[in-house]
Amino acid sequence: MSRRSHLAQPRVATSVVAVAVTLAALAALLVASAAALAASRLHPPAEATASSAGEAARIRSYWTPERMRSTPPLLASGRSDPFASASFATVPDATVPPYAVNGRIFVRQGRSKGYCSGTAINSPTRQLVLTAGHCVNTGPRGRRGSSAWSRYMEFVPAYTDGAAPFGAFVALRPNVFAPKPWVKEGNPNFDMGAVVVSANAGGVNVADAVGGGATIAIGVTRKQSFQTFGYPGKVRQLQECDSPATGEDILTRQIPGPPTVKIHCHWLPGASGGGWLTEGGTMVNGLTSYGRNRDPVHTFGPYFSSENIGELVAGL
Repeated sequence: MSRRSHLAQPRVATSVVAVAVTLAALAALLVASAAALAASRLHPPAEATASSAGEAARIRSYWTPERMRSTPPLLASGRSDPFASASFATVPDATVPPYAVNGRIFVRQGRSKGYCSGTAINSPTRQLVLTAGHCVNTGPRGRRGSSAWSRYMEFVPAYTDGAAPFGAFVALRPNVFAPKPWVKEGNPNFDMGAVVVSANAGGVNVADAVGGGATIAIGVTRKQSFQTFGYPGKVRQLQECDSPATGEDILTRQIPGPPTVKIHCHWLPGASGGGWLTEGGTMVNGLTSYGRNRDPVHTFGPYFSSENIGELVAGL
């Protein structure tokens, strides 16, 4: 989970929208709209690799149970966590609903390895996993503002101390996505990532393996009561914290996108990307993104709108 002390200066973009379109230009407009949608999310650049089967095999062999156990939480932008307090409790059995859709995501960023949390989604492909943007891409960093994509990504739903009760689901590099405002600007209102994972070793897609996956809620009221989940700190089992929404981060009103949502849960690094579930665990309407250095009792996450999550997962 990211720790933020300030926000980058907002960037302003302007656009002109035509108010009249001739029938002759309609086809071109539709093509342009599709291109604009595709440009709203980014994925890692192509690189020379062997077959996709070979890449998947390397990822599976890399994440052994021993390496999973020894992997630390992913720390966004190299930040450490200054807090010892926490507000979550162990889930007794992560393999039953509504817990089974939650899992741990193992990644490599540069030379480091780490883990985040994620949620299996009830999508048409049955292969979609949702997590935080900074779990799939670092966002801009350093003087040049370049970003780095995560590699060797593997999702393990209901992960418990090295065990993978539903199997492991790997993501090939072309199947990892994050919103452009996150990758290029580090905008927390867009700190979300989408990962399309391959089937497990038994040939079962992730949503089917966990009993259906959670459905993404878009544009609903902010006044929700959430069951939030994740793998904070060095815990070996899934953790839960329940809280209603308690407002929004007013600082995120100053930048593009809908302001982030605040809950009264203190999640630690490793819980990043963990789902905020509603409707008895059938819907996901948020995810853990960041905390603030001077606020030891709240966690913040993006508000799910058509502008951010809707464009990110379209067609996935």
